[in-house]
This record gives sequence, structure tokens and C-alpha cells, in this order.
Amino acid sequence: MTNEIFTTHITFASGDSHKEEPITGDKLVSTITRLVRGPAAMAGMIKEVKIVDSLDCIVFLARDNKVVFPPQEAQNK
Repeated sequence: MTNEIFTTHITFASGDSHKEEPITGDKLVSTITRLVRGPAAMAGMIKEVKIVDSLDCIVFLARDNKVVFPPQEAQNK
């Protein structure tokens, strides 16, 4: 997956949006962590984070710091 290219789309609580420079697969985890658990996310500034592959297929989606896709298993089974 490190040879694939991914694009990150961020929607802020204000309604503004931002598209980051494309990244490779080896940067996915740090990008997701930064945008879902980082200072801006904890301050409530980020409404949605969407990461798509080169075919515009969603590979990661989070809203209000909660992962929507891929589906997460229940923590307490």
C-alpha cells in the first residue's frame, strides 16, 4: 500500500474545507492520528476527515472524531 497515493479532505466546523497534498500509504497512520486525535480535533475544529485513493474511493472517513469508515468493531463484546 505504500506505493499508492491518497488525498486527504478536511471539513472544518466553520464549514470551510481543505484538501491536503497527496500522501503515500506509509503516511496514512500519522495523518489519521493527527486529524482525529490531534489538537485541532480535540478543540472541535475539525468536523470531517475523508481520505480517498487515486480512484476517489473512500478508504477512511471520520466525523466529529468518530471513525465512520472502515466500520469499527464494538469495543465491549
